[in-house]
Amino acid sequence: MKNRIMLEYYYGAQSRQYASVEIPKELLTGKDFSSLSPSSKVLYAVLLDKMHDAKKNNWFDENNRIYIIYPLRKIEEDINFSKHTIIDCMNELEEMGLICKLQSKGKPSRIYVKNFNKRHTFQLIG
Repeated sequence: MKNRIMLEYYYGAQSRQYASVEIPKELLTGKDFSSLSPSSKVLYAVLLDKMHDAKKNNWFDENNRIYIIYPLRKIEEDINFSKHTIIDCMNELEEMGLICKLQSKGKPSRIYVKNFNKRHTFQLIG
């Protein structure tokens, strides 16, 4: 027998009491992103949300590009995805060109979350 959790309804202003992560509609409905897994879309939305921290922490590179520092274990904690799922999603996002990961020697990886609205299509040869 499964346990069922009894939850209460939201009333009035309570509907706005929680922070939320937005998934851009283009990621959900856009043809360019139709092959992207639902998990990768969620992770991209979380990475976009982390951009607020980046601005507060002044995480800009020498070219004024904003990046985030978000260790794998912290992502696991925050969104309850397995390590394997997160690695798969990060690879998928990188292959799609939505993020770029750069690691400096002895420093945490920088994750550049790219602007999905500003894209150029090209075909790889070979």
